Amino acid sequence: MDDLIQAMYVSLKKTRPADAIRDPRRYLFGMAWHLLHDANRRIASERGHLVGCNFDEFDAHAERSNRLWVEDDSSSDYQRAEFDRLLAQLPAACQVAVLRQYRDNRSYAEIAKELGVTSHAVKKYIMRALNHFRMHFKTLQLDARQEGKRG
Repeated sequence: MDDLIQAMYVSLKKTRPADAIRDPRRYLFGMAWHLLHDANRRIASERGHLVGCNFDEFDAHAERSNRLWVEDDSSSDYQRAEFDRLLAQLPAACQVAVLRQYRDNRSYAEIAKELGVTSHAVKKYIMRALNHFRMHFKTLQLDARQEGKRG
């Protein structure tokens, strides 16, 4: 629904009716119908462009590539601990907001409702957390470069 409203707003900003609108409600419903009709037509068109796939051949490629992939779990434990340490440095609201956004795939509106704040506040919390992580990793990069110059 929000996407439709956004698309209608953009459409209204781009094009202005030549004549005065006598029935704004009818005009908006007509615009919404056209936008939905175009979206449905686009989806139907995309469904018609399916690409065939030989599953046996696909599985053989997947099996071959899986043999090439070796995962080193030793660094993932360190990364998890480092992430948890950085997350703990943030205020509780920032922690909840960033985890709900990226781990739980929640929208700003859902997070705002849970925290009892506005969507704008949620955005600020997430930006604060991301800046905290960015600054930490930027510091790590600078330290690594300095170590490389010394060694």
